[in-house]
Amino acid sequence: MMAKKLFFVCFFALASWTMTFAQEGEGVVSAMEWKNKGIRAQKMGLDELAERYYRQALAAPDGVADKEIGRLLGILCEEKDLYAEAIGLLNQEGDAEALAHQSFCLAQVGDLDSAYHVAQRAIELDTASALAMTMMAYVETQRDQHINAIGWANRALKANPKYARGENVMGYIQFRKGNHTEAMRHFKKSIQLDSTLADAYYNLGTLYCIRNSQEMAIKLLKQGLRRNPRNIRLYTALAYAYRMRNDAPRALECYKQILEYDSIHTPTLNRIGTLYCEQGHYDQAIAYHKRVLNISPTDASAHKYMGKAYMEWGKLDKAIQSFIRATDLCKTDAETYMYLADLYGRQPKGERKQQTAYKKAARLGDKDAQAWLVKKGISW
Repeated sequence: MMAKKLFFVCFFALASWTMTFAQEGEGVVSAMEWKNKGIRAQKMGLDELAERYYRQALAAPDGVADKEIGRLLGILCEEKDLYAEAIGLLNQEGDAEALAHQSFCLAQVGDLDSAYHVAQRAIELDTASALAMTMMAYVETQRDQHINAIGWANRALKANPKYARGENVMGYIQFRKGNHTEAMRHFKKSIQLDSTLADAYYNLGTLYCIRNSQEMAIKLLKQGLRRNPRNIRLYTALAYAYRMRNDAPRALECYKQILEYDSIHTPTLNRIGTLYCEQGHYDQAIAYHKRVLNISPTDASAHKYMGKAYMEWGKLDKAIQSFIRATDLCKTDAETYMYLADLYGRQPKGERKQQTAYKKAARLGDKDAQAWLVKKGISW
């Protein structure tokens, strides 16, 4: 029965794809038609196909004026961890839902001030939006404003007492405060309220990993994947659980499953690279990071991870070049400056550059960098 169902879905998708190109041959397809095709594909769980349709809709002459297209595509990008692209697509002043999602993406890339102001605008546009209040709660706890975060989460749950996202964010706040037992309670309640909420499975699975309960995490994340069969974040969390269990082959299977759904998913390509680096396969690691840079030359993480692979491999000059490129693209990652400080410290005349790297890391809050500078009597 399952095989027949799978065949039917694949056949339907292929037929829909064929019809699309047939219509293209007959004339210009409107943005509305592309958008509707995307919505139908997404309802069937064919997110990659839906993304293609939404991009076609956006590229159509009448696509720019349709803000719903940007929202739909932006949320898809958010689900795939493509936060930078999602931020641009979700930049809509008149749509509280789009702004709430944009706020979450801004927080994910570390721009907490912008995330706060965008969440604030979302609430102003829709004062009853439980989603907007939930995102504000998330941003506030990321800013370590936990009392404010709890206040916003409670307001979201007051607006919708059975709001699974509200329970999920309350769990995240408790996790950030170090109250793991309370966090677990909220995550479980979130899943009870909505057994399809991927974020709750992701958070609870990650918490199990942190508590060294990898088997529980694997069981739960597989349960989440049965309800969200193509969810990239859940596969990522499952891979993390397998990596913690030192089961690299199964972790790699998870990553390759993601690439079946999205062959150019750059975060996954980077994760495969880091996995190969951990195993000492530095040439393979670098090859995967280079694949990322062929897709997205400004991906700071790819340069950083490639630098780490070169460093572990003993190719220190190439490592330094990669880390410098990473800091050119992202000046807020203290860890990259720490790698540079380490490498400069190994050079005969690298003391001044080493101090500069430590100062930059210290200004970003790195405690080890600050301790090193204090020991040397150097301010930052």
